Amino acid sequence: MIEKTEFLANKINEFIEKYGEVPPHWIFKPDSHPYSIFWRQGSGDEFGDCFYIWFEENLKTAEERIDYYKKHTPPPRWLAAVVDNIWDLEGWNEPFFDYTPYLKKLEEYGFAGTSEYEEDLDDEKWLDKE
Repeated sequence: MIEKTEFLANKINEFIEKYGEVPPHWIFKPDSHPYSIFWRQGSGDEFGDCFYIWFEENLKTAEERIDYYKKHTPPPRWLAAVVDNIWDLEGWNEPFFDYTPYLKKLEEYGFAGTSEYEEDLDDEKWLDKE
């Protein structure tokens, strides 16, 4: 659990003023990879804290979370993060977690790109983005 400090509360308010809500990671930094070091330091880490706090406070049900992500179409490489957030999983914490059934659920909800997930996630172009 991340503590909502005054600093983070102010940053969250800045995102809300700019976007109307705290946007998902790929809106904040469009040409990014979910495993980038960017998200683990500096402004990326700070954004992640703001996103987590806002998301948990405002999107309580799977339906609300699905609606949120449908407004902000995720690139295929981000679909595992979407799955983890919608269904409150920790697949990232398990080395051989199988996202396949959840990607199929996303497809049933109308999300695109599920068949490109692995290809986009593993694309070597992301190595040049660091």
